[in-house]
Amino acid sequence: MNTSLKPDILYFKKQVYIFLTLTILFYIFFLPFCLIILNEEQPRLFILLIGTVVWSVFGAVVLLFHKLWIDRLSYIIKDSSITIYKGIFTKIEQNIPNSKVTDFVLHRDLFDRFMGIASIQVQTAGASGTVGYEGKIDGVLDYEEVHKNLRDKLISIQNITEIDNNTDKDKTNDSILNDILCELKEINKKLND
Repeated sequence: MNTSLKPDILYFKKQVYIFLTLTILFYIFFLPFCLIILNEEQPRLFILLIGTVVWSVFGAVVLLFHKLWIDRLSYIIKDSSITIYKGIFTKIEQNIPNSKVTDFVLHRDLFDRFMGIASIQVQTAGASGTVGYEGKIDGVLDYEEVHKNLRDKLISIQNITEIDNNTDKDKTNDSILNDILCELKEINKKLND
């Protein structure tokens, strides 16, 4: 059974709120600089105007790229793997086999909790990079159900693997016991002769 997911629109709204928060922080430091530190009236207003225009253009470009990124972001949860499709200019298809997954971490920062969304980090034993997880499913609205389904699937895969390992151990143990029995029969035969 394949399940397709896309980030909810609230994920883009989260990016907008983050940018607005950064804008407020920017102006908390930029306004006193323009009004107190600069001496002459004309340069104050000119620098304030230029700073506002530059920050607005920067914000528009950043939000445009965030929107393009989110629109192209999708996830497919299969029985055997999780596939993440992402990228604006370069298309990336990241496939994470379920057999390599060790855990699913539900991550909700302050903005996520405010928006009612979450991200699910897919951890593997050999996670590439320094982030500590192999992939991330961002902007999930029904995160509790998705997280529960992923965890249940992980537990069932681990149980199947454990049963297979125990069966292999039992076969190995049976083989060893048969070898010991054969050896004992040979010793008994030599002793009786």
